[in-house]
Amino acid sequence: AGARLVAEAEQKAAGIRQQGESLAASVKRTGYLQADSLTAKAQGPIAQLAAKPAADQLRKQADSKAAGIISEANKRADDLVAEAKRKAGQK
Repeated sequence: AGARLVAEAEQKAAGIRQQGESLAASVKRTGYLQADSLTAKAQGPIAQLAAKPAADQLRKQADSKAAGIISEANKRADDLVAEAKRKAGQK
């Protein structure tokens, strides 16, 4: 029963990680599209020069959010497996 509990937790954990990576990819893609749109809309060399740092900042924020989502998903998944192992050890 303990091994089954751990196996189920590991399966759920894999799903949590996969959802986290999918959400992170979506957030990153959206952020990069916004950054690209910002630079594409800039008319003239001065506007383009001003848009580049803002676009770079949008990309950095997207990367940071994506990394945070993955980190949180991994933590939740690890906690789930650890709890299952703890419970399996008690029985």
